[in-house]
Amino acid sequence: MKKPLIYLILAIAIIGIAYQSYQTYDAKQKKVEQQQKQVSQGGLEVGMKAPNLSLRQEGKTINLDEINHDVFVINFWATWCPPCKQEIPELNAFARHTDVPVYGINVTTSERRVSDVADFLKNTPVEYPVLYDRQGTSEDAYRLVAMPATYVLDRQGTILAKHVGPVTEQMLKEMVKRTGG
Repeated sequence: MKKPLIYLILAIAIIGIAYQSYQTYDAKQKKVEQQQKQVSQGGLEVGMKAPNLSLRQEGKTINLDEINHDVFVINFWATWCPPCKQEIPELNAFARHTDVPVYGINVTTSERRVSDVADFLKNTPVEYPVLYDRQGTSEDAYRLVAMPATYVLDRQGTILAKHVGPVTEQMLKEMVKRTGG
């Protein structure tokens, strides 16, 4: 009588351990799937906290988490990117016609030479601040899969809206309007 009871207790223990192991495995798989989904969808999504970036502008460091506006726009771009060039007049118009600040973040590590950016800006009027990511942190932090990528953030750094690809002035106005900004 004791042997069947011992076998039953062992079987229940083994089943419990197997079930717990499966639950741990399943939770890890779901986390991996969520991360893969974020990457496939183009990085960080609306509602997420945007990572802070420390970027250079005219010899000084600017931290995104120190920008003191209720709503602001950041736009990741590079000089070699045709859609990035295409949207600059639209970003200029938005910056001119609204009180919502725009910050162009040049992913400088993707450029052939840093001087390419300065040469580009001499020939292309940009009416909003251009910040330089010389360390390459923005691509990883924002999980950028394509440029241009535009985000609308609030003062706390929450992503309120996002668009991958070129934007127009009207698109930006609608993105900001939907956020209540």
